Amino acid sequence: MSDALSEEFFAEVGDKYYPQVLEGLEKIGAGEVASGIEILARPLHTIKGVTGFMPGFEAASHLTHKVESFLKKLQAVTLPHSADNISLAAYGVNSVFAVIEQIRDQGAPDQGEIDAVCQVLEAASGGAQKSGGASSANCLLQEQGPAGPVLRLTCARMHLKAQADQLVGAILSLPQTEPVTLDLSAVRSCGSSIWEDLAGLAGMWTLRVRGLSGAARETFYAWEFDAVFALEPEAASPGEEAK
Repeated sequence: MSDALSEEFFAEVGDKYYPQVLEGLEKIGAGEVASGIEILARPLHTIKGVTGFMPGFEAASHLTHKVESFLKKLQAVTLPHSADNISLAAYGVNSVFAVIEQIRDQGAPDQGEIDAVCQVLEAASGGAQKSGGASSANCLLQEQGPAGPVLRLTCARMHLKAQADQLVGAILSLPQTEPVTLDLSAVRSCGSSIWEDLAGLAGMWTLRVRGLSGAARETFYAWEFDAVFALEPEAASPGEEAK
């Protein structure tokens, strides 16, 4: 994006809107949720409106609308001011600016990332099923195990971006206080791109893997993802200690 209108918008985002957003997020993080959202409302509403009329920016407008809706529910206390919801609010707001940067630097946003953010916000708002059944893409079941949540992958082949986005979205909706177990017992092959998307979350969530077999296991070890993800005892190689 190099036209004058876009350049002016990017300058406004960096010089005017983002400092306001940082102030609002700081207040929310300090427990002043209502006043923080009040500060966020003006820049986000402006961004939503401007991007809605700029060709190529429609996805940013759509995401901003979803984030605004989530913040309004927090402001009205329709959603509790829990640590998870406050964290999701910050994640959603920061995602808006990440998408704008993608448009500026790459010419287009990462639609898969936008879809994942929207899915998490919708699930937290009570608008999507969070556990106990098959997902919309039919590749994930969420259960509660003795040590924490278990995400059971039900597709024999895990290679699609939509599958990775769904899995990432499910993890983002979970608290970071408990380990998350990824059960691949039903998976025969899993692409390295799936693991690469999950690796970005490994520093925030404790992600454990079990049930690796066949080509899925070969890819996991060939790309050395065992250095990133913990393995439950039954998923470890003979003589190998689980991390």
